[in-house]
Amino acid sequence: MLRPEASTRRRAAAVPRRPWLDQLLVVGALAVLLLGYDTVVEGRDWWVTTTLVAGLVALVCAVLGSLAPRFAVPVGLLVLVVVLGWVFVPETFAGPLPTTSTFQGLGEALSRAQVIVMEEAAPAAAARPLVLLLAGAFGLLVLVLDLVLRLRVGVFLTGAVLLVVYAAPALVSGETPSLWVFAGAAACWLALLRTRTAATSAGWASLVPALGLGGSALLVGVLLPPVLPDVTAVAKPWGEPPPQVFGRGINPMLQLGQNLRRNSTTVSARYTTTLQDPPYLKVATLRDFRGRTWRPATANDGDPFESRIGIEPEVRTSQETTTIRIADLRSSMLPVPYPVLDVDGLRGAWSLRRTGLTISSDSSTTRDQQYTVTSLERLPTAEQMRALVTSPTAVPLDYTALPDDVPRVVASTAREVTADATNDYDRAMALQDYFRQNFVYSETAPVAEDYDGNGVGVLGTFLEEKAGYCVHFSSAMAVMARELGMPSRIAVGYAPGQAAGVDDDGNTEYEVTSDDLHAWPEIYFDGVGWVGFEPTPGVGSRTGFEEPEGTPESTEQAAPQDQPSQRPSDAAAEEGSVTTEASAADSEAPTAPRTALTVAVVLLLAALLPGLLRSLLRRRRLAASDPEPWWREVEASAVDVGLAVPRAGTPRGLVDVVGPRADPDDLRRVLTAVERSRYARPGTDVADEREAARRVVDRVRAAGSRGERLRALLLPRSLLRRR
Repeated sequence: MLRPEASTRRRAAAVPRRPWLDQLLVVGALAVLLLGYDTVVEGRDWWVTTTLVAGLVALVCAVLGSLAPRFAVPVGLLVLVVVLGWVFVPETFAGPLPTTSTFQGLGEALSRAQVIVMEEAAPAAAARPLVLLLAGAFGLLVLVLDLVLRLRVGVFLTGAVLLVVYAAPALVSGETPSLWVFAGAAACWLALLRTRTAATSAGWASLVPALGLGGSALLVGVLLPPVLPDVTAVAKPWGEPPPQVFGRGINPMLQLGQNLRRNSTTVSARYTTTLQDPPYLKVATLRDFRGRTWRPATANDGDPFESRIGIEPEVRTSQETTTIRIADLRSSMLPVPYPVLDVDGLRGAWSLRRTGLTISSDSSTTRDQQYTVTSLERLPTAEQMRALVTSPTAVPLDYTALPDDVPRVVASTAREVTADATNDYDRAMALQDYFRQNFVYSETAPVAEDYDGNGVGVLGTFLEEKAGYCVHFSSAMAVMARELGMPSRIAVGYAPGQAAGVDDDGNTEYEVTSDDLHAWPEIYFDGVGWVGFEPTPGVGSRTGFEEPEGTPESTEQAAPQDQPSQRPSDAAAEEGSVTTEASAADSEAPTAPRTALTVAVVLLLAALLPGLLRSLLRRRRLAASDPEPWWREVEASAVDVGLAVPRAGTPRGLVDVVGPRADPDDLRRVLTAVERSRYARPGTDVADEREAARRVVDRVRAAGSRGERLRALLLPRSLLRRR
């Protein structure tokens, strides 16, 4: 059986490519599809940044796809990393070159982006890590599609990829992008499909199937979405309330950001109480801190039940009751006042943790529960609190342990703020007042300024920006307390809420909502136990105890102690705790201008690079001792200025082409040297005519028009010419 030659088979399997057109259509489709991501990310700065980065990578693939296709993807990946580094972590560069810190910085930023994706409500603020994630993802997508389009079925696989990109926002936010987004991307894909079919066959025989297939796909895209099932129910809960506010086995500290920034407000519980002030309702206690996040305390065998902690006999105490009726809350963690002594009326199996006195269940939830909690109210005076001395052995070392990488500014600020205090109570009060009087409450500033979280990595930036929400305030005060030697931890649960009416017995009924989700620090005082403080401005009341009559502290504190908690939004209007600077933080530090500048610099370098390479090549050739490089340079210079130089011509044929532009004597001398080097007997002397060759090259390049000379300088054709 006759078989085609191998070279024939390879040509038959080759995919016709037009790199410039391919990349233009791919970038056009991706840019249009990016418009559908406005349900996921706020603003337009991220769109400009992502489009510029993807466009630059596509330009690299287009250029190298024409010159050296095998290097297109590796060089494109290198350019992508360098550009992302210049835009997002420019401080890690050593001059124009990236360092190992550049890759570490990009990796850390992507890790922060993962936290934002898991915790943020859609549409999220365009935080730099999130913009980095988008720009990097779409840049990589350009490289992947460049490889895909080399396959014979690559155009159909490209269509499938673009469809996935179109559907992604709907799976995240539950909102399907506009039909115009689909139509624009589909038009680019149809044009790409047409270029492939036109390259393999001709006429209506290829046009009709291509347009028929593409038109059918477009029609399906238009008619199918209205009859598809709603994707909101299966969309990732980014922007939707999570199924459990405090889920079983999940660190509640990591859920606060998502729940505080979700789009809707729900009533979690209603309660009445005999306590003097409406209480905080605790669901979890966080003690262990190794740097990345605070974690729930794990009970040790030697830990006592905190309800049995010894109270000084002089401290006034009483047992009070709080009746709680759960509304829209489904959790395995029960909200209770601290310290709890007894719970009555619960359904299901619940267990009391000795550490933190929190109540949880492995099989039951809070749904539709109504229960009464008996708790201990402790009412020491300020003088009694100042007299308490906490022994280092009073609590386990876990309550004072700190990682080694706490920023120095945390300890220095703690010592500076408490410089005038002589006891632990006054130190705790000074820290609390420092935050309430000098900081503002903001749920958006930490995300936009890239310091969201509760680990040591954000504390320094939080102290500098002076804006954040309860996670930042509680973590900062707890760490500062430990820096000063005071045992501390974090409680998570609900702030006291607001008075919502009166029940049938005439008792004031309070209401806590999802807006009251909260974290606050607790500090241990030997003789009283764990005392909660409130450093977050605009939330709850300033913790403080009764001062002797006539002191400034007594008059300062009397008013707020009897007031119910305010939600941050309400407190902002009254106290001015949310400033325009903080609320507008998500629009600060845009990435688009720096991206545009970086892309412009790269394009400028790319525009100058061919001329630079051509200049270096010219110098090397004219400096050679062999006539062949001289003659190749004469030929290349003629090609650069647009002369019709035959690819397989003889030296004398080239003389006929360049003769009108060069000195005849110099041209003859160079021709003679070339012919002797080629055809003369070995060992024949060849005259050194490098100066004559240089003059011929200069005359050929200078004889063209201004446009020809400019093009020869910036876009030399000879670099693309294959011999």
